[in-house]
Amino acid sequence: MWKSIRKLLKADSDKRFRVLILGPANAGKTTLLERLTDSPAGAAIVTRNGKRVKEVPRGYDQRGIHNIDDEITYASNPAFIFHDSGGFEAGGVEELEAVWKFIRKRSLVSPLKQLHAIWLCIPTDNDRPLGFLQSGFFSESTASVPVIGIFTKLDGRRTKVEIEVLGPAASPSDFRDRAQEVDQKVAEFVNGLETQFRNERYPPVGFIGVGMSFTLEL
Repeated sequence: MWKSIRKLLKADSDKRFRVLILGPANAGKTTLLERLTDSPAGAAIVTRNGKRVKEVPRGYDQRGIHNIDDEITYASNPAFIFHDSGGFEAGGVEELEAVWKFIRKRSLVSPLKQLHAIWLCIPTDNDRPLGFLQSGFFSESTASVPVIGIFTKLDGRRTKVEIEVLGPAASPSDFRDRAQEVDQKVAEFVNGLETQFRNERYPPVGFIGVGMSFTLEL
């Protein structure tokens, strides 16, 4: 997906790809944006009402700091414009209302300012990352704005699985000999999450996995 988006934007320098980022606190949203834009830590530029606020440090998505209307960009790839929902948690009525208000408002503006995608960050290093399913977000359609589920922190999930399969005192040969088994268990965990999301009334249109050194088939 990343390569397709970069190719699209490179072909037309006037294009802007505007994304709303959803996810619980510590879901790896900041890391995702930095990797996508090839930016160093703390390089986010925040614009509010057309005026630059400041360059913010990592953790901009922490509760109480964000403003969903702020535009987040990176100098290394200014074609991407991000909006951060902040810590989007289960049962967060105010947060959910703010998200829907923002989505509806963006559907009424000019094409350049409309949302092009919603990225839902799901941290897989958490054994119970499905708070989104309790928020009510999937009970309503986002209309023409596609929702993409992004499984983050897959290296953290892999580490958990390695400890479960190999034990805390595994040797390098153990890791090599049983790597395929570990990969399979990681994939089974993520595929189980995907199945639960797909059973929602308005599920994400697709899923990808980021944050690990091997390819995950989804």
